[in-house]
Amino acid sequence: MDTNFLYRVLRPDEVPEFGINAEDPFSQRTLEEHISYGSRYSSKFISTSKSLEAAISFASMSRNRPVRIVRIDVTKLMSGSHCIQIIDLTNPYVVNEHISMDNHIARNWVDKFQEVVIVGSIPPQCLKIEIVVQ
Repeated sequence: MDTNFLYRVLRPDEVPEFGINAEDPFSQRTLEEHISYGSRYSSKFISTSKSLEAAISFASMSRNRPVRIVRIDVTKLMSGSHCIQIIDLTNPYVVNEHISMDNHIARNWVDKFQEVVIVGSIPPQCLKIEIVVQ
């Protein structure tokens, strides 16, 4: 990971003071399914972006207003005692490992939004509201 921060567009039901958890930590959905179907199905993955600009672009597509974007401190996240996995889909080798070559929609999605996926939970001490998009 070549950045100290990631960004997440919060769902309306997510409260940063309580941390962020995957909608279904025991889901059997693959990472490719998570990317391809987005929020239509619950998964064990938490989508984030390497770039605040990409997160703002993603937030602009939301029907909910206002949209909150949190900054995730990766250094704090990795130094904690909790078990997490970070999958950096901005790395072409990682994308090839998780998303089939013919799934152009998913590949375009991860590229456009500089997607990094977290498996596990993000504790509140790693989160800070970065911006609210009206």
